[in-house]
Amino acid sequence: MSIGLVTVGLLSNHKFTNYMAAIFYILVSCLHYADVVYQRYYHAILRIELVAVAGQLRTVHDSVLSLLTWSDVVYFIDIPILLLILFLIKRPVVKTKRYMLLPGILLLLVISFTSFKFTYSDQYKVSLTGVVPAHVNDVFRTLYDKFYIAETFLKGETLKEVRGALEQKFEEQKSLPEFGKYKGKNLIVVQAESLNTFPVGLKIEGESITPNIDELINTSHYYPNTFLQIGRGNTSDAEFVANNSLYPMSHLGVYKRYPDNHYLSLGNVLKENGYSTSATHGNLPEFWNRLAAYDAQGYEEFYHSEHSSIRSDEIIGLGISDESMFTQMIDIYKQEQKPFYNFFVTLTLHRPFILPEQYQYLQLPGHFEDTPTGNYLQSVRYFDEALGIFIEKLKEEGLWDETIFVMYGDHYGPVPSDAEEIYDLTGVVFDKKESFKVPLIIHHPGQTEGELHTSVGSQMDIYPTLSVLLGINQPLIQLGTSLDANKEKIVGFAYETTKYSFYSDDFDYLASHDGVFEHGVCIDNTSNSEIDVSYCREGYDKVLQDIRLSGTLLKHNFITKIFE
Repeated sequence: MSIGLVTVGLLSNHKFTNYMAAIFYILVSCLHYADVVYQRYYHAILRIELVAVAGQLRTVHDSVLSLLTWSDVVYFIDIPILLLILFLIKRPVVKTKRYMLLPGILLLLVISFTSFKFTYSDQYKVSLTGVVPAHVNDVFRTLYDKFYIAETFLKGETLKEVRGALEQKFEEQKSLPEFGKYKGKNLIVVQAESLNTFPVGLKIEGESITPNIDELINTSHYYPNTFLQIGRGNTSDAEFVANNSLYPMSHLGVYKRYPDNHYLSLGNVLKENGYSTSATHGNLPEFWNRLAAYDAQGYEEFYHSEHSSIRSDEIIGLGISDESMFTQMIDIYKQEQKPFYNFFVTLTLHRPFILPEQYQYLQLPGHFEDTPTGNYLQSVRYFDEALGIFIEKLKEEGLWDETIFVMYGDHYGPVPSDAEEIYDLTGVVFDKKESFKVPLIIHHPGQTEGELHTSVGSQMDIYPTLSVLLGINQPLIQLGTSLDANKEKIVGFAYETTKYSFYSDDFDYLASHDGVFEHGVCIDNTSNSEIDVSYCREGYDKVLQDIRLSGTLLKHNFITKIFE
């Protein structure tokens, strides 16, 4: 489509037409390349809503640069050729050229508004019509969604069914043996930046990548088959999912799109049950709108790089180092009103995974040097060391045995382009399913022996698991399930892969890009072979319903009203 419009410029000897054609073509080329880079990390095209967070590029520019390669020059190699044709080569004047531009624009608009269904994935849209119509359609849908308030489907019998299902789930969780076992204990949840499961327990020539995490696992409940469920907010959406047990339904990220909604989050519920609540993140308070969003999430205090109680004494990458923040929080815990809940978001293990030399603790073989994989493993080892220091200080201050301690990864560290190198250097097959795996460790107060749980779970299951352990005695809107319940978990995806795909112990469903259930692929995990898609119908229906419910609850700010 863009080539067609530029052809008008090629048929003209008029300078203004030449300039406009060249500018249009260059802008489309830049947009195409921006989509390529965005796709490498988010598996989607850019959205018009992202203009609202464009200012954050300055903070994460090193991370963006790490996604670029020298071979990307091929995306712009045609521009000099086009400019040469437009401005240096004489062409015959085609008298009908003036009548070609308007029909071309009209055709572009018609294609943009008639070629897509709501269920189509971004990749499928681009494959059908190209980049420009896909983006024009996105702008239209964004404006439509912003100014048209659709009727909520949570009415009448549907509302009663949803409320009844949630109340039944609460009764089931209340009957678990673990319910209220650690009522009144402190809670510390550490969300580890960019931590995948594959480095945990990994050894390179006998050297452990995660010795402190390994030791923690030996005395904790470990869930190695936990999967991320992030949205476009990435780290901030991982926070939202873990603390709300809902899908993060927004192309902008929940903290940006719905910061002021009313939530039945873990922070809010614990605050109502007498806990002092706080969040910790070593960056600026405005990063990903946390300063505004955290209040609605129920955090009474937010410890950040500009907080009066926090010293910015060691900056690595995006903010205060993990070790510094861990150490400073110990003194705050000692003064905190008990019981307390602190949600701690780490930062140093962030792309592009470049550390000062004194913190590169691993003695890796030479072929790991200056590779994305080697840099990532060094960063994981740094985080592991900082976490070990943190745990030891909690023990020294007598806090460890009075606290439920949780650590989990927020999202993938490496990207798909690193997969071949990871396999060559470590033997790990870093496919999509492996890249979505994040470690989850829950240490119970007084626990001395570890327990391994190999069933599939997700970030959405963290909140239900903790509300059971703490004995929260009220129905909650939790689409996840307690990991201690002997019940199959369905891990659905609204983002990061084709929408409505899911993983479970029995089946994996890979949704089709056109959104038709029957066109998807159902995998039997016992035989690792494709089977009739009907076996995945039940799981698909649940994921579809939960994603729809999450979107409705967020868009209409309906969460706290559902039990009224």
